[in-house]
This record gives sequence, C-alpha cells and structure tokens, in this order.
Amino acid sequence: MSWLLYLIVLVVGGFGGYVLARARNPDTRVRELEEHLRSLQARFDSYQESVTQHFVTTAQLANAVTQGYREMHEHLQHGAQTLCADNRRHGSDNPAQAFERLDTPRALQGSLNDDTYALEPPRDYATKKPLERGTLDEGFGFRE
Repeated sequence: MSWLLYLIVLVVGGFGGYVLARARNPDTRVRELEEHLRSLQARFDSYQESVTQHFVTTAQLANAVTQGYREMHEHLQHGAQTLCADNRRHGSDNPAQAFERLDTPRALQGSLNDDTYALEPPRDYATKKPLERGTLDEGFGFRE
C-alpha cells in the first residue's frame, strides 16, 4: 500500500511540475535576449552616429582652417604685390614674386623647371669596399 502512496505522490508532483512549467512563460529568456540585443543595437547606432558626427565636425574644422590659410595667403600675396612693387626690383629679387598662386598646381607653374620634380632613388653614402653591397642594396643583409 505504501507503494501506491508513492505512486500517487509521484503523479501529483509530475502534474504539478507540468502545470508550473506551463504557467511560467517559457519565452522569458528569449525576451530578455531580444531586449539585450535591442539595447546593444541602440548603443551601436549611437556610437556610429557619434563617429559620423565627429568626422563631419572634423572635416568642417579642417575646411575652415584651409579657407583661413587661403585667405591669409591671398592677403599676403596682394600686400606683397601692392607694397613691394617697384621698378628697381625685378624677378626673384622682388618679394612679390615669392608667393605662388594657390589655384595653380606647382608642376604647372612656369617658374619651376621639370628637374625639380624628377624622382631619383636614394643614394648610398655609407663607406664600403668596392665589391661590397651597400645598405640600400636589395640584397643587403641576406646571405647567399
């Protein structure tokens, strides 16, 4: 008879556990994860917006500095042409000729020759024996 009591307690306990499991919402963990995901997404969106705003502001400030530099350069150029223009000074002696125009690329200006922009590989000035490789040689430091 005691085994019947154990069996009844087991069935009632199993049924009670089943009812409690159904009564407790099984989607609680899923909702917690979804809320956490929404929170992380909101933080990420906020961070992206902050980064975008930072670089927009940085670009505006850099443009303002560039424009200020351009205005200062044009002011100095105009002042040099106005104040230093005399008939006794010509060519490179005249400070008014020292300013380059900002809107013309340097390579296109007539005052500079093409030799200024010729690319030349670096020279190896380190002392070495006649058949020894220099430090700028491609194979320097490698043993054959």
